[in-house]
Amino acid sequence: MSRLEIRNVGVIGAGTMGSGIAQLLAQSGLNVRLYDLSEEILTRARGTILSGLQKTGKAEALDRVHQTTRLEELSDCDLAIEAAIENLSIKQDLFRRLGQILEPPKILATNTSSLSVESIVAPVKHVERTLGLHFFNPAPLMRLVEIVRAAKTSEETLKLGSDFSRRLGKTPVSCKDTPGFIVNRVARPFYLAGMRLLERGAGEPADIDAAVRTQGGFRMGPLELMDLIGLDVNLSISQVIYEALGRPERLKPRDVQTQLVARRCLGRKSARGFYLYEKIPSMTINPVLREVLPGLSSKPLKPEQIFSEILDGVVSEARRVAAEGVASEEDIDTAMCLGLNWPKGPLSWDKKLSPQS
Repeated sequence: MSRLEIRNVGVIGAGTMGSGIAQLLAQSGLNVRLYDLSEEILTRARGTILSGLQKTGKAEALDRVHQTTRLEELSDCDLAIEAAIENLSIKQDLFRRLGQILEPPKILATNTSSLSVESIVAPVKHVERTLGLHFFNPAPLMRLVEIVRAAKTSEETLKLGSDFSRRLGKTPVSCKDTPGFIVNRVARPFYLAGMRLLERGAGEPADIDAAVRTQGGFRMGPLELMDLIGLDVNLSISQVIYEALGRPERLKPRDVQTQLVARRCLGRKSARGFYLYEKIPSMTINPVLREVLPGLSSKPLKPEQIFSEILDGVVSEARRVAAEGVASEEDIDTAMCLGLNWPKGPLSWDKKLSPQS
């Protein structure tokens, strides 16, 4: 593959993530071709991009963003980044078409957060030029990009992806194409242990979240963070990783989350999750939790015990990811600090907590 100079970038999908990536590219001096099926979605995305650019003092960069509802108009792009919904068949169809529109040495990347890159790019004839470029939301602000190597991704493609990420002001970390990559997988025990403690009666949501903030220096505890992400979104990722890794007991989705999602308690976006959000900010417990968990806070633990259990799970999963060769220890720690704003990487934590009975 000859060395490629990236000037024009196509972004497929003008939702929240696609719009954020388009803004990032434009403010970095690149020409952007933003594709979606709907003119209405594209118009809304343009307003979002403009608002973001205005905050950075680079409103003029909007002139570099060109919208289209015809995928064929991405033919002059040097790199295409797919940011469509997390649906394998839709992504595969897009890559089949992109592979015909953009010929080698042009690069095709997916921004998937939970699906197999290798499965997504399977319809492409020259798969050595495909990879995962997993940005984090909001893309203009979050510093991390996971560079995901599928089985046949070439070293040159990986280097180009890393160099391109640095050009955007991001920090790239390299990982294998495995369920959840680095961040979403290592973060699973953070959420799952928090909910397991809740189910066991170790405390109310505020007790568990406060323990993680005060004992570990985290900005947010696991339950309030799930409310921010969306309980349904978080649950979907957990289910994908759980199934893809062979249904290990340690990563089994928790019943309390399944029941809350079934009751449309989805977090901030529905004004109720583990907490109520009719009046923000609020740490008022959602009364539905007392119906779902009659023994809520019946066996309270000390904050240091709560945090120790959560940290144990995270460190254990991080070690497992490193042992499997998914990523280096350095990249795992970097990914967790930059991808989730953790105060310390799990493998660099000077862990001296000992559970107390």
